[in-house]
Amino acid sequence: MSDVLLDLKDVRQTYGDGQGAVHVLNGADLTVNRGEIVALIAPSGAGKSTLLHICGLLERPTGGDVDIDGERTAKLADRQRTLLRRHLIGYVYQFHHLLPEFSALENVTMPQLIAGESQRDGDRRSRELLDAMGIGHRTTHRPAELSGGEQQRVAIARAAANRPSLILADEPTGNLDPATSDTVFSALAELIRQQNAGCIIATHNHDLARKADRIVTITDGRIQPATL
Repeated sequence: MSDVLLDLKDVRQTYGDGQGAVHVLNGADLTVNRGEIVALIAPSGAGKSTLLHICGLLERPTGGDVDIDGERTAKLADRQRTLLRRHLIGYVYQFHHLLPEFSALENVTMPQLIAGESQRDGDRRSRELLDAMGIGHRTTHRPAELSGGEQQRVAIARAAANRPSLILADEPTGNLDPATSDTVFSALAELIRQQNAGCIIATHNHDLARKADRIVTITDGRIQPATL
């Protein structure tokens, strides 16, 4: 098994045609290894969200190759891309997007049921994840009864529920205070190590980015190493 989990080669993304075309990515190359956290920092409008959407198979690039876990995705049909997203990719966003009428446990179990897991096994996996996040005592609480940091830790547990190979996090601590941000990042990092997954975390938080294994940025549509 290769250590390379995500491999982007000469990825381009253009919106519009002719003189009005906007070239967001212009030959972007990036690899992410198993067990690695890559922090992505760049100004607003540089293409961070576009890059994450392409890595998460939510957008098809104009050109280039996106390989995930050895699978060449460029020519896959939409159904195949959906299945890859469901089984290989987990998402954590700035806003937790938890289902308000369900408990923390139910929110984490839901994607497992959709993937065909049994209720019993799904609940057991959910309890393990919530324990790992340090909020096992909050399993029966609904999102409105949880703090912002607790909500994000539930969201991380949900993203990891189906044991994805790749976790994409878009400003996951953007709404949290520094101390809570550190707690949430530590929980995410520990989960990545335990599952030998890979992670791209887009963030404006330079302190958080420094805790990643590697920092990259987007300059003129290309991915470059960055230092802080």
